Amino acid sequence: MPEFRPGVELSRLFYLEAVRPLLGDRPHIAARIGPGSDVLGYDTERSTDHDWGPRLDLFDVDPEVSDELRHKLPKRFHGWPTNFVPPGARVRSMAYTDGPVDHYVTVTALDTWLTSKIGDDPDWLAIPWQRLLELTSGAVFHDPDGELTRIRDRYTWYPDDLWRYVLGCQWARIAQQEAFVGRTAELGDDTGSRVVTGSLVRDLARLLLLQQRRWPPYAKWLLTAISSDPVAAHLADAVAAGDVDRRSAALCAVYEEAARRQNALGMCPPQDVHRRPYFDRPFPVIDAGRFAAALLDGREPIGSIDQISDSAEILERPECCQMVNAAAHSPRLGG
Repeated sequence: MPEFRPGVELSRLFYLEAVRPLLGDRPHIAARIGPGSDVLGYDTERSTDHDWGPRLDLFDVDPEVSDELRHKLPKRFHGWPTNFVPPGARVRSMAYTDGPVDHYVTVTALDTWLTSKIGDDPDWLAIPWQRLLELTSGAVFHDPDGELTRIRDRYTWYPDDLWRYVLGCQWARIAQQEAFVGRTAELGDDTGSRVVTGSLVRDLARLLLLQQRRWPPYAKWLLTAISSDPVAAHLADAVAAGDVDRRSAALCAVYEEAARRQNALGMCPPQDVHRRPYFDRPFPVIDAGRFAAALLDGREPIGSIDQISDSAEILERPECCQMVNAAAHSPRLGG
């Protein structure tokens, strides 16, 4: 096996050394964005088994370039095959060839590509966080007029009013379950307590990222994305704890830090940041509903598409995201 290097770095070299010389003076935009662990910077040697390698995204270039590259690209680049099989499949892997190269250089119009990822002029709340992350991560190698860069800048983060709303909805999600960690355990259902804890850990990880103006990735990378945060150890403790007291204490440590960070953002009147019993029951909580109410200012806590649905069948289809988001926020449904 060739020496591993991060996929985006390999793509940059692939563009500069192999693809760019073949394009001549033809106008184009070149980048490595979209799906893939390499785009997020989470790729490892394991990633080389599929959808990884000398890849590139070319936009607004003569479509005939694709066939030209089949016959002119080197069959290996820095030791890695430039041929991918099966040709045109959703999941492809590198494979050596003696014939024309079925390369992984996508050639498309930028507006067509963008519509396929986030839809045609979508509502902000209808765009999944993973799609926004894929659009704004990775790297741009050539963008002479700055068109792709402007698009990426536009989707770097929510407008302030929507950021406040989505944060309020995330606190509301935590409020819905925070008392159940202790209540399930009190009934002798330790498994149920662990399941609720896992759900809260996911919602807390997402909240912490949203507070930092970072798009939360989908489940596979969520805890990786937050791993360098000082409170990540408490999230791990909550999941690993063998008894409800330790489980609750770890969650409360994260609640309190998230509360301090929320107050520091100055987006709503400051709230007390200390844990407290759940009404007259001895289950420690933060009473997340206080933060939700302060941030939402009377709005219904429906949220973004990621806060509405977990279905990949919806989140991967922009038209479904837009329809579900529109229905969820319809006045007839109380949105």
